[in-house]
Amino acid sequence: MRYIILLLVLTSFSLAQPLSLGKPNEEKQHSSWLNLGLGLGALGSLNTSYKQQGKAFFNPSILAGIQFAELTAVTLELDFTRPNGGLGGWVGLEQQFLKTDVTPFAELQLGARHPGYNKRDDLKFGDVFGFATNLSGGFIFFRESFFRLRVKGGGEMIFNECKDKSWNAEVNFFFAMGRPGIETIKVN
Repeated sequence: MRYIILLLVLTSFSLAQPLSLGKPNEEKQHSSWLNLGLGLGALGSLNTSYKQQGKAFFNPSILAGIQFAELTAVTLELDFTRPNGGLGGWVGLEQQFLKTDVTPFAELQLGARHPGYNKRDDLKFGDVFGFATNLSGGFIFFRESFFRLRVKGGGEMIFNECKDKSWNAEVNFFFAMGRPGIETIKVN
């Protein structure tokens, strides 16, 4: 619960308007933009029942991010796990911490995952599929350019019968659709 409150507090800082030192009536406003990309990663099981399927999986993903505030983005992700054919879908909130080209970030994702065809013969589809949560952090490189690189690692939990837990590590490649990092003057 503490981490959720910390994430909400940090998000509120990014939504605050910066001090304007220009003309008195000139207020700057951040223009949102869309990033689309691909990810390559690894996912490893942490609990015994999940390890029956395998110790680590290749984890490619398709990604989208909407940078709606200067340091905050909504993320969408569809990922796959190989070799067992797992599938996950996520909606997340990414909070960046610095207004620099390289910035640390934290991300909270909520979604659902099916870990794939399993070797747990006594369990059915409904027993291994479940809602899931993922908490991760890492670094974003080239934050306000047309190409963005994101390196992250974190932990995941599937709320299924076995409460499957895993770690993950990813490298994401994003391409901006529109002009990233643009600030416009707000006109009343």
